[in-house]
Amino acid sequence: MKRILSLLFKILIVVMSGIGLYLNFKLLSFEKGIIYFTIQSNLLCFLFFFVIIILELTKKLQKNDWYYIIKGMVTMAITITMFVYQILLSSGDGVGAYAGHMLECNFVHLYVPLLVILDYIIFGEKGHLKKEYPFYWSFILLVYVIFNIVYVLLGGEFEGGARYPYSYMDVDKLGLFNVFINCLMIYIFFIGYGTIVQKLDNKLGNINING
Repeated sequence: MKRILSLLFKILIVVMSGIGLYLNFKLLSFEKGIIYFTIQSNLLCFLFFFVIIILELTKKLQKNDWYYIIKGMVTMAITITMFVYQILLSSGDGVGAYAGHMLECNFVHLYVPLLVILDYIIFGEKGHLKKEYPFYWSFILLVYVIFNIVYVLLGGEFEGGARYPYSYMDVDKLGLFNVFINCLMIYIFFIGYGTIVQKLDNKLGNINING
């Protein structure tokens, strides 16, 4: 029964992330939308859970190290999307293109992240996360920063002609040092949060084994 419920929940995540992506690509063109971490993390959720559903239905899913690393990376990416938006971007200039479009905003910044987190809490097998995993998961943040540096250096622009994707990364307004500190704080938070998740996951796994 739990397997069926888990599968249905993952189908819900795919549907919700699909709707969120559809609404956002109506708001922004694919070329403009796909360069934002928000859209990339939601697309990762859609693709990951879609593949997991197929593997589950065909009974080919193997829950090895790669499974937990990739699932953890996807979960952390969408979680950091929610946290950064709610903490840093949900007011003032950070709203950007979402002004007057909160349904589109909430799908990618709230609904999908909460569903993915709940999937882990309710259905995720506990006790398989290793202490080095948070550093593996953080690779996705480093890749995005490098992607942005290259994109900007090549003359790329974001929505509305902006040179940077998010206000906390605006070098022209904040200066290089402050942007570096902002990105460093997000990275430290990411690693810290991931480490807490990893340790709690192992404790829960030990409780399930001993219980």
